Amino acid sequence: MFPRISKSTKNGKSYEYLVISESIHVTGKGSTTRNIAKLGNIKRFNRQDVAKLIDGFIRIFKLENYCLSEDVQLLESLEHGSIIFWQKIWDELGLSKIIQSQVKLKNKRIKLEVDKYVQMMVINRCVDPLSKLGVTRWIKRTCYKEMAGYRDLDFDVTYFYRSMDHLLTVKDDLEFAIFEKLKDLFSVNVKLTFYDITSSYFYTDNCEIGKNGYSRDNRPDREQIVIGVVTSFEGYPIKHYVFEGNRKDETTVKQVVGQLKSEYNIEDTTFVGDRGMITKLNLARLEGEGFDYIMGVKHRQDEICSMLLSEQVDEEDHQLYKGLKIRERTVTVKEFLIWKCQKIIREQKPDLADERFSLLQKEILSLNNKSKPESRDYKRIVESIIKGIDTPAYNKIFRGIKKYQGRYEDELRYIICLNEERKFGSQNKRQISISKLSEELDKVFAQNTRYKEERDIDKAINKIFEGYKVKFKKFFTIARDVKSKKAIGYSLNQAKIEQEKKFDGIFVLLSSRYDLKPSEVVESYKNLKEVEMLFDDLKNFVDIRPIRHWLQVRVRAHVFICVLALLLKRIFEIHYMKSKSTMEPLEEISESKLIKYKVKFSKREDRSQTFPKVTNTTPMQKKYFNMIGIKNPMSLEKFIW
Repeated sequence: MFPRISKSTKNGKSYEYLVISESIHVTGKGSTTRNIAKLGNIKRFNRQDVAKLIDGFIRIFKLENYCLSEDVQLLESLEHGSIIFWQKIWDELGLSKIIQSQVKLKNKRIKLEVDKYVQMMVINRCVDPLSKLGVTRWIKRTCYKEMAGYRDLDFDVTYFYRSMDHLLTVKDDLEFAIFEKLKDLFSVNVKLTFYDITSSYFYTDNCEIGKNGYSRDNRPDREQIVIGVVTSFEGYPIKHYVFEGNRKDETTVKQVVGQLKSEYNIEDTTFVGDRGMITKLNLARLEGEGFDYIMGVKHRQDEICSMLLSEQVDEEDHQLYKGLKIRERTVTVKEFLIWKCQKIIREQKPDLADERFSLLQKEILSLNNKSKPESRDYKRIVESIIKGIDTPAYNKIFRGIKKYQGRYEDELRYIICLNEERKFGSQNKRQISISKLSEELDKVFAQNTRYKEERDIDKAINKIFEGYKVKFKKFFTIARDVKSKKAIGYSLNQAKIEQEKKFDGIFVLLSSRYDLKPSEVVESYKNLKEVEMLFDDLKNFVDIRPIRHWLQVRVRAHVFICVLALLLKRIFEIHYMKSKSTMEPLEEISESKLIKYKVKFSKREDRSQTFPKVTNTTPMQKKYFNMIGIKNPMSLEKFIW
C-alpha cells in the first residue's frame, strides 16, 4: 500500500489526483495496481495539510513512533560478513579452545584472552592485512566491538603484542594439536609430505635473525628471513619454520625430517622437496628415518645429470605424459666413476682412451659393491687408469665422487623429463636476448664510439649485462688488449650455447620410490605446487611482507599468525570450495555489512534510538554462507546493543 499521483484528462484539461493504491496480481496479466481511495486534487494539499493527514493516520491507527526518511541518520557501516565467515571456520577447527588450553598449560595464572586477540589478528590477515597498530584501528570498522564476548576487551595494541608473545611459547605444541584436529576433521593424507622454503624481507634492519641472503622477493638490498613450510598432500600447512635470512636450503632439511618423525609420529611418508634440498647427508637422514623421497635435481650442476643427458636415447625409450617426454634411468656409483674417468681420459689422452676404458670397466666392476669411492681400492684403480694424466684431473674425479649422493651399494633412480614447448620457448628467448646484447655491444665497440677510456668501456659493458640479461653473460667472451687490458671486442662462445641447449625444457627428479611408475613420480612432484601456491598467498593474500617487527619473538609470532590465516583459507578452498579460486566468494561476502543508524522519532522530538541492520543477503552470499554452515547471516544474536 502506497500513495501515488493519478493523472486524467477531461475537456482537454489535465488533472492530478492523490490516491492510495496497492499492488495486486492478476492471473494471466501479472502485477498491476488498484486504487483503494482517492484523496482529491493534488493542488488542494500543502505541507500543513500533509502533516495533518499523517497525524490523522497516527491517531486512527494508534502509532506511537514514526519517522521520516530525513530523520534517519547513518552512523557507520561495519565489516560483518567477512568476520562471521572466517570466525565460523575458526570455530569449526576449534582454534580458540586449542590456543587457550595450550597457553594455560604454560601459565595457569594468565587472564589474558589470548585466543580472541590472536583470532582478530588472523582474521585481519584474511580480510585487510595491516600492522598490529593498524589492527586496533581496523577493529573499530568491524562488528567485533559489538559482538558478545568482545565488547569488554581492551583493544590497545599492547594486548595484541602480549598475545603474540604467549602464542609463540606454545608454537610447536599448538601446531601439533592443530594437525591432530585436521586429521580428525578432514582425514589429512601424509603419505606424501611437501616441503619448500621462501623468504620475506624486513622494513628495517634491526632484527637479529634478519640477514642478507638469496632473495626470492628480488630485494637483495634488504635483510630477510627464510620461511619453510611443510604441507600435507591436500595442501594443508601442518608445520612451519623460521630461519635466519642467509640460511641455505639444504641445511634446513635436518630439522624438518627429525621433527616429522619424532614429534608428529609420521612413520611412513614420501618427502617431496624442490631443487637445492639434495645432499648426501639429507638423503642419508631421510633413509635413516625410514622416509622415501622425490627430489628435484639441479641438473645444470649435477654431474650425473650431465652423464645422463649426454647419452644417445631412442624415441621408444620415452613415454608421453601430460605433454612431457619421460624416461627412467638407474645409476650406480661404479657406472658414474667409469664415465667420469673415461671423459677425462678422452679429453687428455684420446689415443689411450679405448684401451684404458676397457681396463677401467673390468677393474671397477670387480670391486665389492660396499666399497666406498674414497677407499683405497677405488683410488688404486683410478691411479693406474689415469697414469700420466695431471693431478688436478685426478682430484677432480674424486671431488665429483664425494659429491655423489652416497648410496654406493644401490642404484639411484633418475627420472628425466622434457617439455618440448618449454624447450623451444627457452631457445627463442635465449636467441633474442643474445641478438639484443650483441647489438648493444656492437655500439660500444664501434669505431666512432664515445667510450675512449678503459673504465668507461668496462662500465658500459657491465651495464649491458645488468638485470635480467646477466644470465646470458656467460655466452660472451670479451677480448682485451694484451698490454693495456682494455676491452677491444667480443665473441660468442658457441660451445657454451650448445651446452646450454641440452638443458632446455629439462627437469630431473631423483626418487627412492621404485614401486611408482615414472609418470606417478612426476605427478607426485608436480603436487609440490601446493606449497608454491601457499607461498603466493603468503605474500599476496595475507601480505606478510615487509615485516615491520624487529624483536625475534614478534617476527616468529607474526609468521605464525600469517600461516594460521593461510590454514583458514586452505580449509575453505579444499574442504568447501573444492577449488583454489576463491577471490569471487571472498569479495562477495565482504559486501555483507552491519549498518548502524540513528532514528529521530518525529512525534517525540526528545527521543532518538540506535538500530542495527545487516544488509540484505544476496543469492550468491547466501550460497557461500550456507556452504560453511551459516544459515542466517542476518541474525543479530551474537551482538549486544
